[in-house]
Amino acid sequence: MNTSASPQIGIIVNAGPSIGYGHAVRCVRLANALAGDAAITFYPLSEACRDFLVSSNAVGKFEIRESNSVMNGLPSLVITDLREVHGITAAIHRQGSRHISIHDLGLGQCYSDVVIDGSITRLFPYAPDKKRTFFIGPQYMITRQPVTRGRSSDTVLITFGGGSTANLAQSISEEVWKAGLTPITTRGFIGSTPMSDEEFADAMATCRFAISGSGVSLYELLASGVPTVAVAFDRLQLRTADAFHERGALLSAGLINRLAPDALLRCCMEIVGNRARVQQLSETGQMLVDGKGLSRVVEIVRRQLWLTRQVKTFTAC
Repeated sequence: MNTSASPQIGIIVNAGPSIGYGHAVRCVRLANALAGDAAITFYPLSEACRDFLVSSNAVGKFEIRESNSVMNGLPSLVITDLREVHGITAAIHRQGSRHISIHDLGLGQCYSDVVIDGSITRLFPYAPDKKRTFFIGPQYMITRQPVTRGRSSDTVLITFGGGSTANLAQSISEEVWKAGLTPITTRGFIGSTPMSDEEFADAMATCRFAISGSGVSLYELLASGVPTVAVAFDRLQLRTADAFHERGALLSAGLINRLAPDALLRCCMEIVGNRARVQQLSETGQMLVDGKGLSRVVEIVRRQLWLTRQVKTFTAC
């Protein structure tokens, strides 16, 4: 066996309008951070996910397979980021690959070798297992690099992700106008151009506060110390929003389909009129989500990649 060959990592991920693109976003961030360590191959499970990955791979840094391509000849190390396991865990193990699974809320429950769950709360507790390694908590959430907050303006950043929930930003913006503030959205108006990463970072640095869905973007806002009102698009997201609310890191406005306009307005006014509360929200959010999750996950993957190389070397001998 040629142990001098370049190491390879496979990443199996799904994303799309219904489940959002957070899974794919963090896998691309992880792949970029690991590009110097191994050749990366993506295995998207839907055409929408593949389209997103192709648009993120303008310089051709990664190989991207066709959506739902046959899972044969997988690399010795495979990372999955899936809301459901799709029976893929068994296929990974049959091929003798080492498996790292990335989750939110304990949703995966797949028997991978290494579990990384960066959420603040658990849907199902992971069962103790001496054969598996667990890295659990918001210190492992993969986020963008935290921005440094500057002098705040009277803008309110509204970020609901890139899925079907984005179009709800327009109705929320109308409530923000009523509060005498200026809404800015990452994407939310039909026909509008999504913010670039640079524009989003600038908006985070200068907005007075943010109104966010309770996915990955929420963790990014907290890591940057942005005072935030969280809304939830389903009961799984509500667990996240409420958990951060209970710890004093944000204000949770509840489920968006049950959200009374005056309830959101009250949350906005509490942030506008209570400087001490704003300071507390910022400090607690940054304490819980320090923005170093990507570097921690990279080191975990590098360790597992090293272990796969040791197995190959031992076998060759």
